[in-house]
Amino acid sequence: MLTRPHILVVEDDPLVAEVIAAALDDDYATTLVETSAAALRLLAGAGIDLMLLDCTLPDGIDRELIPAADRARVPVVFMSGDPRRMEGLAAQPRPFILKPFTLVALVAAVEREIGGSAPAAA
Repeated sequence: MLTRPHILVVEDDPLVAEVIAAALDDDYATTLVETSAAALRLLAGAGIDLMLLDCTLPDGIDRELIPAADRARVPVVFMSGDPRRMEGLAAQPRPFILKPFTLVALVAAVEREIGGSAPAAA
């Protein structure tokens, strides 16, 4: 059996997080966290292939989170209902999904960043 790519979803709204996980569940493994501190802990380990990051977390976005993702070579896709929220978060432009988004747009953004469709389980 092939390993599914692992997506870290950093989203404080449980309903939105669950919808994202359900949309990706067929092709990707997902881990849901609500804070940037929890995301930092997970990035320190191995095995994250992509991070979907809500730009409006209650604890804010730790200034070490994006650099930690870069060091781990984990692509980051920002998500927010306010496109101005991502300004200043990263030194280089990042993909952005404007909320509310369609599930088709979400899956397309994930596939673009991971490099195509997820492998099918054998």
